[in-house]
Amino acid sequence: MKLKDPKKIELIYKATLKLVSNQGLTALNMAAIGKEADLGMGTIYGYFKSKEELINSLFLSIKKENIDRLYEVFDINAPFKLNLKALFDNYIKQRIAFFEEHFFIEQCHHSHFLNEEALTLDESAYTQLYALLDQGKKELLIKSMDNTILMSQMIGAANELVNLAKKTGIKINKTFLDQAFLLCWDSIKR
Repeated sequence: MKLKDPKKIELIYKATLKLVSNQGLTALNMAAIGKEADLGMGTIYGYFKSKEELINSLFLSIKKENIDRLYEVFDINAPFKLNLKALFDNYIKQRIAFFEEHFFIEQCHHSHFLNEEALTLDESAYTQLYALLDQGKKELLIKSMDNTILMSQMIGAANELVNLAKKTGIKINKTFLDQAFLLCWDSIKR
């Protein structure tokens, strides 16, 4: 069996991200990926048997890296609010720095393409955040609500702020992050 060239996989991934960013996930097709990556269809299908296989492979790769980058700021010994702020700030910074990747992940969330492995990884991405939210509820610092509601409030606000910054060119600086977190905090605190 011939080994797959990581450089070609990277070309295919980059082409996929660019096309999804420009056209959306539903318009994505293997011919366009081949053209964008400047690779023949035989090569594309040699690496990925189908669009679904490619999407899931790329999703798993990006999501794993995303999770690692997001939680690298987490400090088990830090107080609840400092950890929450660090995660919130880092989420916004990562969402800006890897905008195409996050757009791809978001598109996948709203699609039927993800397989069980991708869905399981996606769900596990929230485990540490949910544990942190449980800590905040235990310490009577935040509302005693379902974690998915609290998480949706925070991530939804962060996503909208990132989209606004990308659209308008607003600079993401310390003041911006502090004000954004304050609004987020006010929405979930007790």
